Amino acid sequence: MAKELKPDILHAHYATSYGLLGALSGCHPFVISSWGMDILGFPESSIFHQKLLRWNLSRADAICATSNQLKEVTKHYLPNGKIPVVTPFGVDLQGFLPDRVKKKGILTVGIVKSLEPKYGVEYLIRAFARVHEKFHSIRLLIVGDGYLRGELQQLVSELKLSEKTEFAGRVSHKEVPKWFNQIDVFVNPSIHESETFGVAVLEASAMEIPVIVSRIGGLPEVVQDGETGFLVPPENVNALAEKIELLASDENLRRRMGKAGREFVRKNYDWTENAKIMERLYDSLVKK
Repeated sequence: MAKELKPDILHAHYATSYGLLGALSGCHPFVISSWGMDILGFPESSIFHQKLLRWNLSRADAICATSNQLKEVTKHYLPNGKIPVVTPFGVDLQGFLPDRVKKKGILTVGIVKSLEPKYGVEYLIRAFARVHEKFHSIRLLIVGDGYLRGELQQLVSELKLSEKTEFAGRVSHKEVPKWFNQIDVFVNPSIHESETFGVAVLEASAMEIPVIVSRIGGLPEVVQDGETGFLVPPENVNALAEKIELLASDENLRRRMGKAGREFVRKNYDWTENAKIMERLYDSLVKK
């Protein structure tokens, strides 16, 4: 298809599978965007996998990474002199507008994520169970689906939290802001380095919600610790519970962090401005 279309630029997203196809096509300018496990997991399989990744990347005229963390890891597989361009995901600030839907007297702790192991939702549930003992007017909202849903629902049942927990299931991206507007405290307890960029964290911040996030992968880049939210060690139920309790008990702190979060997104992760980074890269490649 690439040979038939003769594109001005061929851009492969994922350095291994599509990156290999793009490299084999011989099309130039050729761009590869690394995403996470293609750099953090694939080359760990064998020397052959490492060599294949290096070859794919060597064929690219430009390489992109979604965060500085992923940029640094990707550099290990590049020829000397090649440096990835950081092209972060942005947030559409017009689409993500705070319009809080409050349940009278209820504070909602929530997450919007796929229910997969690396996102650590189990730790959120266990932390919520501890906080729930002190704050009875609190609920847990889990938006997303995945193969761990059954296990997580079972855990909620075992901890006697079923009446306080809602599993909303998978929702369309268009509906995401509606669910964010129900959340007072957003928690992203990921446990794996492949969480190279926190899109959901930035979306929560854009909605003026304070965030509690694992200090892992690229997540620390999207949180100003103590200003827009808190960073905690991964897999640490006590730390999660402590920060949830702190935010649950201080409405002024939630409001201040929420306002700071939206301003942080506006300055650094506005959808339009981030798109311009990619546009400038394309322009420079075409001119060359």
